[in-house]
Amino acid sequence: MISIIMKQITDIPPPFGSLPRHGVSLRELRVGDALFRQDDASRAMFFLRSGAINLIRHTEAGQKVTMFRATSGDTIAEPSVFSDHYHCDAISEQPSIVLSFDRQSVLAAMTTDSEFAAAFVKRLAGQVQTYRRQLELLAIRSAKDRVLAGLADGRLTGTVLDFAAELGLTHESVYRALADLTRDGRIEHPARGKYRLKPC
Repeated sequence: MISIIMKQITDIPPPFGSLPRHGVSLRELRVGDALFRQDDASRAMFFLRSGAINLIRHTEAGQKVTMFRATSGDTIAEPSVFSDHYHCDAISEQPSIVLSFDRQSVLAAMTTDSEFAAAFVKRLAGQVQTYRRQLELLAIRSAKDRVLAGLADGRLTGTVLDFAAELGLTHESVYRALADLTRDGRIEHPARGKYRLKPC
């Protein structure tokens, strides 16, 4: 069950720091908690402070399709600011903490504050670029090449398990690719769980 943390909220990411405080809340999710469900009334968009949340859409045929895995620093449900309903489920894959931004507060800021609107669009454009690069990575068929590209992008910032999930690979195949790349002299392995491209 989602708990709403009742304490002063600090470090609100731009441009959301300019929203009225009554429109911002902090929520804590356990593994498996639903932040929202597909077709629920849209009341807020969210910023993921920590953890991981899967966005899952239900098809008319009854299948579940994971559309995106949100991680720390991502915003969630931006399109729902302009819609009456959410278009997918948001299910916590890890213990997660999210900031909730009231939909009406965001819409009001978009129409009355040009600086907020410009900064909001800039944030969305940056995320679109990130998502496009993610699709490019997922299109690389060779696990070794995908892992190398992921390292070149600086995506190994946490555990190898998280890195594997982001690349859409099993952790076994990522460990094998890392071992092969290290043996080939293309990457360095300076410490446990740490890998980096070998300097030219």
